[in-house]
Amino acid sequence: MFTKQSKSKQVSIMAMTAALFAIFFYLSKLVALPTFTFLYLPIILLGIFPVWFGWSGLIGTMIGAYIGGIYVEALPLHLAWVEITTALLIYCLNWLLITKTAAEAKSPKGLAQLGAVYALTLFIGTVAILWQFSMVGLFTAEFAWALLPGTFALNLPIVLIVCPTLIKTISPRLKLWGIYTGTFTEWRLNKNSS
Repeated sequence: MFTKQSKSKQVSIMAMTAALFAIFFYLSKLVALPTFTFLYLPIILLGIFPVWFGWSGLIGTMIGAYIGGIYVEALPLHLAWVEITTALLIYCLNWLLITKTAAEAKSPKGLAQLGAVYALTLFIGTVAILWQFSMVGLFTAEFAWALLPGTFALNLPIVLIVCPTLIKTISPRLKLWGIYTGTFTEWRLNKNSS
């Protein structure tokens, strides 16, 4: 079911995920402050890329997060790392916490598990980015925490509806093409068996 990916395929995945992440970040600009996007469309990619692309997707996501931080949120070059750390946190938590049952997104139990993981990682990621923005002085702590409920509430329905739908419909194709990585546990088992 899982095949070892060539270096060229890994690099292609990195480039594609970086580009998609930057594009989704740009689309998020529809609902934004000068340095903060309320509507965080890359959360969709952070929900699906871990099980689809594994480590290659993580590298591309981090590159795309940096680009998005600079060009969409107009963060200075020396502060765009906050987007990288937030993307890293959400991506890794999703990859570690999503079970095989949840990644299949077929049963009510799997969908409930997937929704719980997405809600948790979205909340943690939202807290992380707001905390970092207040630590580097972009926002006051009071202003940052006031943004938390609205930002979380705006993005939660998006991630709960779009991510499971994409996983259910696109994952089978990616498996056929030899691109699908699977959950972190599946990736480790596959790595140990090869």
